[in-house]
Amino acid sequence: MIAKKTEFVELLQGLFLVKDLKGKKFSLVISKNITLIQDSIKDLEHKGKPSKEFVDLATKIRALSSDTSEEAKDKIKALEAENAAVIEERKTQIAEITLNLEEETELTLNTIKEVDLPEDISPEQILALSKIIE
Repeated sequence: MIAKKTEFVELLQGLFLVKDLKGKKFSLVISKNITLIQDSIKDLEHKGKPSKEFVDLATKIRALSSDTSEEAKDKIKALEAENAAVIEERKTQIAEITLNLEEETELTLNTIKEVDLPEDISPEQILALSKIIE
């Protein structure tokens, strides 16, 4: 299957949505596909991790944002101004990830036959897996 990495991320979310359903064949296909997709997008996971400085800044801003006073808003603006480079670095990082998600990649996914779907699977779950159901 050739698709954008975003599509594989969406499929991965669908696979996690059904990982607790029972059935040997079904579970094997789900677990193999989770591993395949995770391995193929591992680089994005590493690239997407925010810096320690950004995490610290976000924590400080989150703590202040529950306070709606002008003083708290001023403190947030001051923090953002003091850390403009950290914020810009994170924006650049997110833009890179967004571009990487648009790249096409090829994976040979395992498919599952309709007969092997668990009886208690929901329509939402079937839709999430539609790309691998044959």
